[in-house]
Amino acid sequence: MKKTGLIIFSLLALSFGINRVQAQQAGGSFLISAGLDLVRSDLNQVMERAQFGAEVNYFYLHHLSFSGGYEYNLTRPNQVTGGIRWYPLEPVFIRARALIGNKADIGVGLGYTYNFTYRMRLESMVDYYVQEKALGARVAIAVLIN
Repeated sequence: MKKTGLIIFSLLALSFGINRVQAQQAGGSFLISAGLDLVRSDLNQVMERAQFGAEVNYFYLHHLSFSGGYEYNLTRPNQVTGGIRWYPLEPVFIRARALIGNKADIGVGLGYTYNFTYRMRLESMVDYYVQEKALGARVAIAVLIN
């Protein structure tokens, strides 16, 4: 039931504002973001295990970025992250991240970027964590730096 709810939430978030597409980032720009996990399928209630993250994406091409970040967990070991994003159809992106440290994992997911302005964005993402076999929904605020 929880997984069905996450999938429905993801599809709604993805379709929200689909007509509001603005120009995206250029190669050589940076995207700095901070976010938190709202829901995970391996938990019994919302925010049972708080997980916050900060990430910097470097855009090698306008539709391809490499990222590095840090995940802060209240009840588990913190982790360093490294990953990649690909924008096959802006504003939708596909991402993969390695969570490095104790309880290391790999997350693969799908996200959507809603532009408030050219530089300020709201991002929603759904990730599947391979080792934990869990889905997670995350929201983030991001700032583009050219």
